[in-house]
Amino acid sequence: MRRYSTVAVMAMAIAGGWGMGASDALAVDNAVNPATDPLQHTRRMLEANPNAEFDPEAILVRFSPTITAAQRNFALQLVGGTKLQGWTIVPGLEQVKVSMAVKDAVMTLTGLPGVMYAELDYFVRNTVTPNDPSFGVLWGMNNTGQTVNGDPGIANADINAPQAWDILTGSATFAIGDIDSGVNWSHPDLAANIWTNPGEIAGNGIDDDGNGRIDDTRGWDFVNNDNNPTDDNGHGTHTAGTFGAVGNNGVGVAGVMWSCRIVPLKFLNAAGSGAISGALSSLQYCTQKGVKVSNNSWGGGGFSQAFLDAVNASQSIGHIFVAAAGNESNNNDAAASYPASYNSGNIIAVVATNINDGFASFSNYGATSCDIGAPGVTIYSTYLSSYAYLDGTSMACPHVAGVVGLVYARNPTWTWSQVRTQVLSTARAVSALSGRCATGGVVNAQAALGGGSP
Repeated sequence: MRRYSTVAVMAMAIAGGWGMGASDALAVDNAVNPATDPLQHTRRMLEANPNAEFDPEAILVRFSPTITAAQRNFALQLVGGTKLQGWTIVPGLEQVKVSMAVKDAVMTLTGLPGVMYAELDYFVRNTVTPNDPSFGVLWGMNNTGQTVNGDPGIANADINAPQAWDILTGSATFAIGDIDSGVNWSHPDLAANIWTNPGEIAGNGIDDDGNGRIDDTRGWDFVNNDNNPTDDNGHGTHTAGTFGAVGNNGVGVAGVMWSCRIVPLKFLNAAGSGAISGALSSLQYCTQKGVKVSNNSWGGGGFSQAFLDAVNASQSIGHIFVAAAGNESNNNDAAASYPASYNSGNIIAVVATNINDGFASFSNYGATSCDIGAPGVTIYSTYLSSYAYLDGTSMACPHVAGVVGLVYARNPTWTWSQVRTQVLSTARAVSALSGRCATGGVVNAQAALGGGSP
């Protein structure tokens, strides 16, 4: 930022300036309030809330060239204002620290004699592209038309992740349950985001939080009934990486949420198979611990009233159940595929698209039974102790779960219905999805966060 030059102000005053005497001009345009450093002020505000949209204590005010010193002082007194700095590039413009809510201060000053305008001091950020070395192959996050694993793409056939990251990259306290084959919680690209149960004391052999699980510090293994839900299949680690790999850490890939808390809930065994009872226990675990989003990249079996009841019951804690539509090229409107086809308001059923914004040939679909699309072909993510490409609605699903997490983290007081509506109503229209899902579009992280039109 440029500060006022005393010499320039004196020259302006001598030349007539704003129609005031030199002493008045200097009173308005001195370089910096000696009691306050504006750069330190801004630094403190951003350190206190890195995701703040605007300065919570200061506003920008432009005073008219014809304002008198008395008028200016009166305006500042109304809002408890103290000048932090001014700029010669826009004469009369000042950063003013106020003692009331900044939006109220703007309203108070707007229209006053001698005040040209008053506005919030918005915080802006650089366009966010993480330094993770394999980010360039994550076409689902940012498609520039690059060729990925031999498959050429089309620019912007993605979920607009970098634009969303300009708004929010995640929340270190927001948890997403990965109901799958477990998670390699020591993976270098996941370890920092693995959930720790705040109600459990590790290693004391006691069920401290009273949920029926002893020492469940990182979730639970419903296959072996122990507190080590590590992945011996790879699938769960892959889905976890898409929604929650640590971003901008110089390692591997970046998840939709750079920071979050991944809750490993293992109910699929090493061969990728599990029981509805295990899935039900996993979902119950989410409700017990207040986990508001789960990723469910699994399917098969028949209708289960018990599981439907569990999904409906999870609404009580605001839970959103994100489910893969299935990989049988099936019309789910005609032949249901569970869990995506359960008729519950808090489910989001996800179909898959490819790097060209086309419909994935393997993906199930349904004009009414499926909700939204997401990238699901040639998806690179964490896998056991390394990385791998996988295809499937299983890979599309965590893209949506991550966006749901971002919206929830940005709007923590919203209901599950509000979050779900926001995610679905802001989908990016794609012709290949017309008639194949209710929204006819791909999840749009930027628009879902309020950062752009769908």
